[in-house]
Amino acid sequence: MKHWIFLLMAVWWAQAVPAQKMRDVFAALPDSLLGIMTKNNRLDCIDFIENDMEAKVRNRFDGFTVLKALTLDYLDLQLTENCRVEMKLLPVGDSVSYVCVARTYSGPVAESVVELYTPEWERVPETEWISRPEYGDFWQTNDSVDATEVERLQHLQDMRFVCAGLQPDDMRLTFTLLPGEVDKEEAERMEKVLRPLAYEWNGRRFVRVE
Repeated sequence: MKHWIFLLMAVWWAQAVPAQKMRDVFAALPDSLLGIMTKNNRLDCIDFIENDMEAKVRNRFDGFTVLKALTLDYLDLQLTENCRVEMKLLPVGDSVSYVCVARTYSGPVAESVVELYTPEWERVPETEWISRPEYGDFWQTNDSVDATEVERLQHLQDMRFVCAGLQPDDMRLTFTLLPGEVDKEEAERMEKVLRPLAYEWNGRRFVRVE
């Protein structure tokens, strides 16, 4: 009898503690994380998108910010013309999630910064949640490009631009190495041997998917 009472209490507790939702996380996040958006901006975006309207607001820089997608655990925000922000809730327990934030800045070549936060918005040290790919991991040979050619192409990259992307329908983080400022023909050669690298969240950290 005691066993059944304990089981019923556990079920009730699991139902009573609501899981985090991205809309609530977005509404309550610190202003410093998205400095050019006010809380009212964020609340307006949520209201617009939930009512099937364009979620576009004027930010503190007198430009426009657009909330492009909002699901239970994912957000896609065009913060400025040159900055896209993605957020994903990553479960670490029955009712607690970390928040992964990927910011992609577009310049001559796009580049991303990825950070992980606790529910209290404390940044988690990168060594605790991922082992980032090495430069050489992005490159592969194929039938038309041998190892010597790949090595030559690698040395053309004076600056290394890596983009990161989150997904609305799974818990993967994907890194893509982009050709740097090289001519069109060399960029096309690079694209043939460059591969994206995917990492999957296992409840504690991102693990490389081979």
